[in-house]
Amino acid sequence: MTDNNSQSLGAEIEQFLGANPKLKQVEILATDLCGHFFGKRYPTTKLSAFAREGLTMPASMFVLNTLGEPLEGIRYGIDDGDPDVHFHLIPGSLCLNNWGNKPRAQMLASTCEDDSPAYFEPRYVLQQVVDNFAARDWHPVVAFELEFYLFDARRDAGGILQLVDNPKTGRKDTATVLSSARVGDFEEIIDDIIHACQLQNIDTGAISSELGPGQFEINFNHHKNVLRAADETSLFKRTVIEVAKKHDMCASFIAKPMLMHAGNGLHMHISIIDHEGRNLFAADDRAHPRLQHAIGGLLATMPAAMSFWAPSVNSYRRYLGGTSCAPVSLTWGNENRTVAFRIPLANQGAWRVENRVPGADANPYLAMAATLGGILYGIENKIDPGSETTVAVAGRDENLPLNMTAALAATGASDALMRIMGHEFIDLYCRHRAAETLAFENHISAREYDWYL
Repeated sequence: MTDNNSQSLGAEIEQFLGANPKLKQVEILATDLCGHFFGKRYPTTKLSAFAREGLTMPASMFVLNTLGEPLEGIRYGIDDGDPDVHFHLIPGSLCLNNWGNKPRAQMLASTCEDDSPAYFEPRYVLQQVVDNFAARDWHPVVAFELEFYLFDARRDAGGILQLVDNPKTGRKDTATVLSSARVGDFEEIIDDIIHACQLQNIDTGAISSELGPGQFEINFNHHKNVLRAADETSLFKRTVIEVAKKHDMCASFIAKPMLMHAGNGLHMHISIIDHEGRNLFAADDRAHPRLQHAIGGLLATMPAAMSFWAPSVNSYRRYLGGTSCAPVSLTWGNENRTVAFRIPLANQGAWRVENRVPGADANPYLAMAATLGGILYGIENKIDPGSETTVAVAGRDENLPLNMTAALAATGASDALMRIMGHEFIDLYCRHRAAETLAFENHISAREYDWYL
């Protein structure tokens, strides 16, 4: 870290602690391949030293499975002696969280600024993709949209999730999309979520009730800092889960928590600007051919990107086909929510593409990295996306991998994604997700006995 960065961090810390003199603890957080935070709590007195010198944590933390366990075939933390790696504090990320038994400081850390960053850190992978755009003097502008469910904090006798009670009526919540009454009935927890976001400097946008009972969506504003946008999305997921506990609820971002109800999506809106702030997807009041090429690249790399947009066994339960707004087809169109890549209405020339494929369980850093990688591939190779889809899409595309094993095979065979996300990273990622899938499937459930005993 340069002296200037260290001094800037030192000033940020001094100002923050001066404004919050009663804080005694700080959480230092980083994100693993599964999209979960890991880290440690320290006395706030350690922050100044961390700003100057950084800190260390085990490199293996990035590659543990969803349960925080080592995986077979992933040598980090097993065969290498479990060495530490150097982390640096991320400027601008120092803030408050308020869901514990007392307020605490919170700050993100990354290996990105080190001379030898961890190539498998999700934030570093996204940084490399953004750097590819910057080398061409292009800069993505992005926005995330996240859906989530609120459930009862207690499961039933069989361990199954139970629908949440409406806080004001006491009855089980019902599925009424865009209902102002539902947002109002859940306003206490929603207001607490928004307040917790404000404490973390997360700018939220529209709030809406969604298609499932207990399902909501909170959007984020468009962001020129792609890494910060992914930071905020990851922090938001943690925030919703923690705030829900305070309200005796369970929050879930898994892609398909209930088969009979809508899944949770992670939609991403992307445009590209140049150094003068001009939208490269706009040509006066029309879309520039570059937007078509970007969509062509997204379609060309979609099979390979599926393992990043749908990273678990559950993820593929969301892709049922039909007009479910969880697209499973190689399609694009204007103002069509059943296609994979939608061009929304472009008010005042704000041309962009929306990726509607990923589930809310996707790692925001990696989902965005794969999306931007496809866009760059399409623009550079001027890929034609083919004809626009103008009708509702009801089918599942046979050319798409719709299970984890097939998706990983497509990822591992993609020269396009390997070039922009790194051969070494793609290899490790595929082995990591394959090992977790095998560990998940290596379990005999009660249904097997019910069916086959």
